[in-house]
Amino acid sequence: MSRLTLAGVAAGIGAGVALAAGVGAGTAVAAAPHTASVSHATTAATGGGLSEPAPVSRAAKAAKGATGPSTLSPKEAALMKRQAPLLEAANVATTASRAKGSDIAGVSIDVAKGRVDLYRTSPAKALPTGMARAGVKVSVHKARFSAGQLEQAAARLEASGKALGAKGVTVSAISVPVDGSGLRVTVLSPATPKAGAPEALSATSAKSVLAQSLGGAVSSVTTSKATWSPSSEYYSGWRFNDYAPWYGGDRIAQGCTTGFPALYNGTMEVMTATHCGGSGTVFTNGPRASGPNVTMGAVTYANAGTDISVIDVAGSTNYINVGPAQNSSVRAVGSWQSPVVGSYICQSGSYTGEVCGLRVVDTNQSVCTSYILWWCTAYMGPMADVVNSAGSGSYAAGHGDSGGPLYWYDSSGYVRPVGQVHGQLFPNAQAAYPAYYSDQMWCPAPEGWQQRCSSGFSFAHMPGK
Repeated sequence: MSRLTLAGVAAGIGAGVALAAGVGAGTAVAAAPHTASVSHATTAATGGGLSEPAPVSRAAKAAKGATGPSTLSPKEAALMKRQAPLLEAANVATTASRAKGSDIAGVSIDVAKGRVDLYRTSPAKALPTGMARAGVKVSVHKARFSAGQLEQAAARLEASGKALGAKGVTVSAISVPVDGSGLRVTVLSPATPKAGAPEALSATSAKSVLAQSLGGAVSSVTTSKATWSPSSEYYSGWRFNDYAPWYGGDRIAQGCTTGFPALYNGTMEVMTATHCGGSGTVFTNGPRASGPNVTMGAVTYANAGTDISVIDVAGSTNYINVGPAQNSSVRAVGSWQSPVVGSYICQSGSYTGEVCGLRVVDTNQSVCTSYILWWCTAYMGPMADVVNSAGSGSYAAGHGDSGGPLYWYDSSGYVRPVGQVHGQLFPNAQAAYPAYYSDQMWCPAPEGWQQRCSSGFSFAHMPGK
């Protein structure tokens, strides 16, 4: 994770890349602005042959570790069992929302009530094929805008950064809410401290300026003095003594964690966060009990706009580490999914180990990662945010967990990927959950308890999801 500061702009859990060189031997990677749509920006991440591998058998006979119990409490296990059919229905709606001309704004779930909430501009329309299923209640709500309409508005907003900056409006983050009510925009106040910069407008005045170009597509504007910086990203085993084939959740000695295995140009590799190190960065595994660190491989694909990188390893298999950092077991990986607001997930970083009971509070977040003078030139997204459902006094993740897997357990025993750890909460979630933002919480690590965690954090969507 990282801290939001007054200079620089980007958030994650590990070391920054959008504006600075990666950790260790990392090479600086320019933050790539994502394309015209926030939620479809992940198409950039799938370029170059990056794709989802086929699920493997959930049996661990091919795995190096035993499949011991995870750290799921009985309550968390019950929640995940209950949310499984809700998530399947929700993902049908998410897929349908990406079709050209779709009226769907978004979807969320309420696990306690066993309900899926679908937001669309034409609520009388039939449910998407496959969404209706036994035991799942679907409540349809009227939305002002579809996801596609808001994504187009977000793209126009991103493209007009210089013109807005000249009027005193410096956009630092954009949120596309699932309810279709309109974009939620965060602007800097005061503007970035540059000579000749126009006076920063208030939230009310900024909203008036935005309305001139976007009409009613902006539902709210909030101000913040914080901008993204490399320090807002999370850094800092068991998992320390692994070897090929590598698993997700392994320790990267340079201060991060491996994410999910993926196919890159037809070869099984392993992902992590781009802010951990750019193209050419060589990662090692350790510190190891037997001596020097072992080389994992070099980064061969890095996308700072989505915070997804690929490590060219000697071998990888579709399993990840779960459970405590120093006494982990392994689980087979099932099919990738989009994150869904209201769902409960786990993260498995190499510093804090597996932490469950995390509740998704938003998706499709976009944050500015590079400014020239007083306007934004590059955005990172799509991202999402989670908070620990146990409360702001319970840690969720910390520096060093960057790039680590986020997932939920299905009834077949698979972990279902939804993203990878990035950093501190993004502006929209920070405003809604201020007590969950600070990254100075004490939390465990194999090296001992450290003041390096927070009770909420942001994460990158799985590529293409």
